[in-house]
Amino acid sequence: TVVVFYNSIQDLISLKTDPTDGLLVFDNVDDVRAKGVEVEMEGKWHGGHEGRISYTMQEAENEETGRPIENSPKHLIKLNLIGALLREKVFFGIEEQYTSKRKTISGSFADAFFITNLTVYTRNIFKTLEISGSVYNVFDEKYDDPGDEALFQDTIEQDGRTFRLKLTYAF
Repeated sequence: TVVVFYNSIQDLISLKTDPTDGLLVFDNVDDVRAKGVEVEMEGKWHGGHEGRISYTMQEAENEETGRPIENSPKHLIKLNLIGALLREKVFFGIEEQYTSKRKTISGSFADAFFITNLTVYTRNIFKTLEISGSVYNVFDEKYDDPGDEALFQDTIEQDGRTFRLKLTYAF
C-alpha cells in the first residue's frame, strides 16, 4: 500500500502564553500543513505467521513561520512479525519501531530512537479466556520525548523496560 497525504489544519488548538498575565492558555492560533508518504507491505503465511513493515516520511510545518512543528518526526519505521508457537493457540510477536529526531519547544531536538517490544499471547485456549504477556522497550533504550510550554523540561525521559500481563475473560 502506498498513501500520499496532505493535511491543512486551521486554528489548531495550541498552548500559548497570554501576554496580559503571563499564564498559559489554550487557544486556536496555529495553522499547520503536513504532507508526506506512507508505504506499507503486509504478508500472511500458512500456519498463522504474519509480517508487516511500514515507512512514513512527513513534513509538518507551521504555515505562518514555515518552520517544522514540535514533536513531529520526519521518519517513522515499524516492523511487526507474528509467529505461531502452537498452531492457532499460542503466538509470539516482535515489534521494532524507529522514530527520527523531533524538534522541541526550545528549538533543539529530541534524539532519534529504536524501540523493540515482545509479546506472547493466546487465542482459543479456552473459549472465553485470552492471556498475553509483553515486554516493552526490551533493550531498555534511553530516549526522551519533547515537552511543551507547561513543563520546565525541554525533553522528558520516557520509561525504560516495562512489563504487562493481561488476562481477558468474556462471559
